[in-house]
Amino acid sequence: MTPFWTQANNALSTCYGGISAAIIVIGQFMAPAYYPFAVVFICIGMDLFWGIAVARKQKKFFLSGCLRDTCTKVAIYMSSLLCVFLIEQMFNAGGIFFTCIIAAIAGSCEIFSFSASILIIRPNFPFISIFKNQLKGEMEKKLGTSIPELQ
Repeated sequence: MTPFWTQANNALSTCYGGISAAIIVIGQFMAPAYYPFAVVFICIGMDLFWGIAVARKQKKFFLSGCLRDTCTKVAIYMSSLLCVFLIEQMFNAGGIFFTCIIAAIAGSCEIFSFSASILIIRPNFPFISIFKNQLKGEMEKKLGTSIPELQ
């Protein structure tokens, strides 16, 4: 039986071993804030899904634009959340209050965005149609045209 350190050295000497170890260390550090990060990822995924559905309804090519926007959103939201989480860990051992607030704001922005996509696909959807007037600008941006007054 080979010693532990020899096995660890063998595992970490490969590229995949080093990447796996880095992911495990970062994941363990980020474990207290798993839920806020997951909420933002899920909201971004929902916006991507509904954005693709709108593009398919309009018969537009959707992959390059949607994926570029999604990668940008992930980078912006995650860098903001990570910085707030790191600052919060520096001052408050174990607390994630402000990280949760920033995640709620980011998630709300994504919900606003994909709600407009839902209204484009299903204009008479009961719950979201309550917000038609508030979502008008977002819908115009997604459609690229002006929308007459909504009832």
